[in-house]
Amino acid sequence: MDDALESRKALLHELADGARKIALHFYGRQDLGVELKSDASPVTQADRGIEEYLRTTIQSRFPHDGVLGEELGESCGESAFRWILDPIDGTVSFANRVPLFGILIALAHRNANGQDETVLAGVADFPALGERVIAQRGSGAQWIRDGSATQVAKVRQCDRIADALICTSGSEYYIKADRVDAFVRLANCCGRIRGWSDCYGLLLVATGRADAMVDPIMHPWDIGPFAVIMPEAGGVITDWSGARRLDGGNAIAASPRLAVQLRLALQR
Repeated sequence: MDDALESRKALLHELADGARKIALHFYGRQDLGVELKSDASPVTQADRGIEEYLRTTIQSRFPHDGVLGEELGESCGESAFRWILDPIDGTVSFANRVPLFGILIALAHRNANGQDETVLAGVADFPALGERVIAQRGSGAQWIRDGSATQVAKVRQCDRIADALICTSGSEYYIKADRVDAFVRLANCCGRIRGWSDCYGLLLVATGRADAMVDPIMHPWDIGPFAVIMPEAGGVITDWSGARRLDGGNAIAASPRLAVQLRLALQR
């Protein structure tokens, strides 16, 4: 599998570079069209254009791989590899000309039994910030700024929830998930809580600028590359029960010790 993985991993930067160009072409435009999907979440022509570019490029190189994307659904593949795509995570930020949005690309591999799936490599790119985090399982995570300045991405090892700076999503998500109680408990026990949401909150955790990200609603494409970035940066990303999963649900991203405290705080 090593050669197959390396050839695909080499494509990650190219995909992120191309997607970044499309995002910046649309970012900040007054004529950006914003539509609401069936779940009331927004989508723009940039979301669709980026996903179309990513899919076309992947399928031209690796036509037998599967692809799952937020906007265009799933294309089942014949190989053991599957790409998981979020063309713009944080579309609300993007549409409102706030730079805290990202492009998420993950490369997953199904084990021999065809059931268990592991993210082997992934990239989270932030076009308007000039930041990128990329990781491969067993090789660590790299934080790249302005295309050249590179350093190791490392989770801050906060030991006490009372000292922690915690990022979370908008309060409306806690209402949708019927977990307002969890938000209140979180706010009461942590040091600071800030609404740096979506993938930007996860970026802050992976690069040691915040201690945790807590989200009550997650999808596979939201988790995607962070399933490998977080452990390679010395942290964990699990659901609120502590399970590592790719199918969505909810999420805690933090150092291992802080994640345990957060799980206890979020319990009903």
